[in-house]
Parts: sequence; C-alpha cells; structure tokens
Amino acid sequence: MAKVTPISEHFQHFLAEMQETFWGDLYGQTKLAWQQFFELQSERQRDRFSGAGRYARGVAAAASIVTATTSAIS
Repeated sequence: MAKVTPISEHFQHFLAEMQETFWGDLYGQTKLAWQQFFELQSERQRDRFSGAGRYARGVAAAASIVTATTSAIS
C-alpha cells in the first residue's frame, strides 16, 4: 500500500485562502457583469420609451428636437 502523507496546517490555510480568493473573484465579476447588463437594459428601455435612438441623445439631438418641435408648432 502507498503511504499517505498528512496535509500540513500551512497547506490547509493556503487551500482555504485560494478558495476564498476564487469565490470572491467570481462573485465580483458576476456582480459587475449583472450591473453592466442592467444598466444597458435600463438605457434601452429609456430610449424606447422616450423615442430617442441610442445615438440621438446629447446636446445636438436635444437642439434638433427643439428646432423640429418649434417649427411644427408655428
């Protein structure tokens, strides 16, 4: 039979630290991915509701909307 080497306390601490690091990194990356997903989803819903396209936002777009609105009213 093969001789089994006992696991040292130092190695046990190393393993525990590696597991904590792995799960912490995984949790952090997952949280970041979900946050980016929900921000993009929120932008899409806002744009769909307001009628503005993704690239139609900003000062130039607001100025063109105001110009179009005032010319339609007159």
